[in-house]
Amino acid sequence: MNNSDDEIVKTFVIFKKWTDSFTMHGFPNIFRTKYITVRMMWIILFLFSNGFCFYIITKNIMNFFKYEVVTTIKVAERDSLPFPAVTVCNANSFVTEGGLQYVSDVLDKYNLTDFPNVILKDAYEGNLNDNSSILYFNYIFFRYFTTVFTKSSPEEIKQKLKIPYEQMFISCLYNFQPCNKNNWTWYYDSFFGNCYRFNTQQNSEIKNSYQAGKYQGLMIELFVGIPENQTTLSISTGAHIFVDDNLFKPFLGQGVDIAPGFISNLVLHRISTQQLPKPYSECNGNLDTINSFDSEYYRKVFRSNLTYRQDDCFLAYIQSEILKKCDCDEMAYNLISESNNPCDTLEEQICSMDHYQDLTQSNYKDKIENLCPLECQSVSFEIAKSENRYPSVNYAKDLIKTHEKLSSLLRNKTNISIEDLRENILAVNVYYEHLKVTEIRQSPSITWDGLVGSVGGTLGLFLGISFLSFVELIDLLFQIVFNKTSNKVFSSTEN
Repeated sequence: MNNSDDEIVKTFVIFKKWTDSFTMHGFPNIFRTKYITVRMMWIILFLFSNGFCFYIITKNIMNFFKYEVVTTIKVAERDSLPFPAVTVCNANSFVTEGGLQYVSDVLDKYNLTDFPNVILKDAYEGNLNDNSSILYFNYIFFRYFTTVFTKSSPEEIKQKLKIPYEQMFISCLYNFQPCNKNNWTWYYDSFFGNCYRFNTQQNSEIKNSYQAGKYQGLMIELFVGIPENQTTLSISTGAHIFVDDNLFKPFLGQGVDIAPGFISNLVLHRISTQQLPKPYSECNGNLDTINSFDSEYYRKVFRSNLTYRQDDCFLAYIQSEILKKCDCDEMAYNLISESNNPCDTLEEQICSMDHYQDLTQSNYKDKIENLCPLECQSVSFEIAKSENRYPSVNYAKDLIKTHEKLSSLLRNKTNISIEDLRENILAVNVYYEHLKVTEIRQSPSITWDGLVGSVGGTLGLFLGISFLSFVELIDLLFQIVFNKTSNKVFSSTEN
């Protein structure tokens, strides 16, 4: 027998000894049995077990890289909850003498004093032959145009249009304690004009609710009467209430209308949502600073002194597209004007509105979602509304006696009836019914440690392999290498 054959025999002996102690199930039995039939059985079972084992492992690995999540919805009881920011607006922007004069000046400037009958062909989508539809459209459009036009005006002009706190608020209670104008911040909304915001960081520290119920929230009475003058551009009377997370400003088109002559209860339920960042979802977990994401629309939200949210980023895109199309900045949003040329003429507003309609009826969000990242955390409020008639006859009598300014607010009317009050005042209660929050959280359906455990368990179940079994393979390789090395040393010594 030559040296080569001798080396093969020794290697096989080493391998045979090694299989006797190898911990993989089934494999040693292939070499241990003397019967060919039994050996074939073990080979077939071993191959089948290996194939099925690695099929399951492959499936587990593929599922891991799908980055699927488990969404947990939990209603949790809390000792306290942050009270939201509440924005209160008169449903009509122009109710003061300064406001009426301002509207008259704007309408005169554009020859629109007969605005209910103006035909704006460029602004209509298709043909509006129905006079009622034209009237409704014109009231909404010119009120919007005048309010947005005002937004681009200097601060001193806005202040002249401002409804004084004392003229709008009859009473204010929070946690059954009096609140006053120092607890409110004046805010100019793109559609409702002059508003007041409660519980923002501009006022003071964010207030918390430590008890649930109507008397542990915000309770206000408002005067929402308007002059009998067409230049109020009024379609309805009442108030508009926005309820938001404390870090955000009201978003155009949201909020709740409150009718006069009623006491309305806005019962809140807080919803906190937290998604996993990419690759588990489309959200981005790092959007804290202006340089956290490379997008001009993203940065514009921060330059506008806003807390980032994707909706504002989309509006930044719309504003930039309107600027390209109409050569002016749409001012209906909470974003700053960076061109120093707001859309403050009738022609520019019609151009802006047309382009806005074209954009919002397209799939523009799909095109720019890579430029406007989605935030991973958000807070929203579910609002249940109920109402009763207000004020009662007895309360109305006492209110007239107590509130000396009501007569002047009602144009110095001496004999104020309950019908007069119900047409001009309302009450709102904003509160948590329970100190509970719905928490929506995501977690990975398969984690790294879960994947390792799953792979290890599968290998153990089908093959009996553990981590140390792979060390046994390394041990076999070392034995073979050492055997060959020792043979070479022995041969050279003999020579």
